[in-house]
Amino acid sequence: MASLSDLRMQKHALSMRQMVAEIHLGKLNIAQAAAKFELTRKTVRHWIDLVEAEAEANGLPPAPPPCPPGARKRTTRPAPQDSEAVEALTAKIQALEAALETANFKALYYTTLLRVAEEELGIDIEKKSVTKPSAAC
Repeated sequence: MASLSDLRMQKHALSMRQMVAEIHLGKLNIAQAAAKFELTRKTVRHWIDLVEAEAEANGLPPAPPPCPPGARKRTTRPAPQDSEAVEALTAKIQALEAALETANFKALYYTTLLRVAEEELGIDIEKKSVTKPSAAC
């Protein structure tokens, strides 16, 4: 059975990953995350660095850096004859970006789930990256 301090650490780790995921998905900026989770901006930035370093260590692709508030990309107007093709491509890009965000969130979720399960059960669940070649080769 897990101790009270272990449960607090797991809750802390989950809220840290949840906050970073919300920032990367564009739901919160750093100031909003600091207010929502009752932290300082410095702590929020530290948590972002920790989660990104953990993802990099686990071989996950790095999440895009959070956009500063008010920073918007400049768009140009397409030519009238190409508007249908541009609209179709824009819709496809948006769908792919949404799928990528979902995949990144799922990867972060499953990594967190495995880590918590490993801590609670006390056994390694993830496969080791270095394997011995079999004698049959």
